[in-house]
Amino acid sequence: MADRINDIAWQAHQGSVAAIIQILNEKLVASGVRTRAIFSDGVLQLLCEAHTVEQLEQSTIVQKIKQILESIAPRNIRRVNINSRIVREEQLLWLTEIYRDRDNQLLWSEEITLPQPNIIKQLINDFQDLKESKSEIAQVSLPKPNSLRAVVFKRRNRHRFQNKLQSKIIPNRSLLIGLLKISGLCLPFLLLVWCAYTWLEGKQEISIFAEGSKASSVNLQASIPANKNISPVSNDPFAAAVRIANQASALGKTATTSQQRSALAAKWQEASDLMSKVSPNHSRYQEAQSRIQLYRQYAEASKSLANKPEASPLPPVTKAASTPADDPFAAAVRIANQTSASGKTATNSDQWSALAAKWQEASNLMSKVSPNHNRYQEAQSRVQLYKKFSEAAQLKAQKGQQ
Repeated sequence: MADRINDIAWQAHQGSVAAIIQILNEKLVASGVRTRAIFSDGVLQLLCEAHTVEQLEQSTIVQKIKQILESIAPRNIRRVNINSRIVREEQLLWLTEIYRDRDNQLLWSEEITLPQPNIIKQLINDFQDLKESKSEIAQVSLPKPNSLRAVVFKRRNRHRFQNKLQSKIIPNRSLLIGLLKISGLCLPFLLLVWCAYTWLEGKQEISIFAEGSKASSVNLQASIPANKNISPVSNDPFAAAVRIANQASALGKTATTSQQRSALAAKWQEASDLMSKVSPNHSRYQEAQSRIQLYRQYAEASKSLANKPEASPLPPVTKAASTPADDPFAAAVRIANQTSASGKTATNSDQWSALAAKWQEASNLMSKVSPNHNRYQEAQSRVQLYKKFSEAAQLKAQKGQQ
């Protein structure tokens, strides 16, 4: 029993929030992330804090925490809401502060659902735990009498002592046997109760997930008009600008119409304006100055795309147009598509420099399109657009080398 009390992994599996926090902090210490947790309304509210925004990259943190919690498999915990923010030591009632002002308190928030454990495996583990606890009880024995003292006893007193000892042991044995019989009778009933509880809990989780999905789809459809309102400035303009830039980056993956691109340009401009408000005393002032220009270039690029008339779908690039000599417009489009796909995975300075060279190559090819070409006007607008993308990639490459 003492070993189980000191077993943190076993306590975390039983649903102890303190043990779960200890394991998460041990696993995430190399990432510079510290966690706090509160179990509220059937949801494990988890707070991840770090000193920099890069340490709280959403996809990486969510994947790590999900793997750790799935390996723990805590009992009675299925829904986990992961929140992230910059470290704030002075706030103890952090969950209350998050509920009061979620937009200004958090960088991002994401809810995950842990998989349902195997019922048979869970029952087997519970039975093994019960068996181990009973074996530990059965191993408890009365202390043996001192050998020197036993020599002094006479034979007649020795028989009397043995009879008294047996009279004390027999009730204890009968009590253990009775407990085993009662537990054996109650086991089928407990199995039925557990199955019913699991079924009801799974049904409730499915309904909650369906309602959440429906609400999220409605919010997604209304996200474009809602983005016209300028979000409030938080206490830290750098963190607020990063949050808005992340939203703009996600919005840019689906923006196709002029209205959506105008909203995207407004988002990038808002992020640039917030970066310009960062105080010179801020620890990341130099980085904020570089991001002002970067976000502004993104805003200008999005604005130029919004002002450009809707173009017909590009013709497929055939093998006959694979060289710049055949059709510079098609070749430039092919290089731009390849560069756009590579930009999603670029992380270091060398990769950003290569992307900048590719965008410049696409811009140069667009400038070679003949005035007699049926898409000459579109090619002229793309020359400037690709050049801006090249400059933005070059800025990121220089930033990574510093």
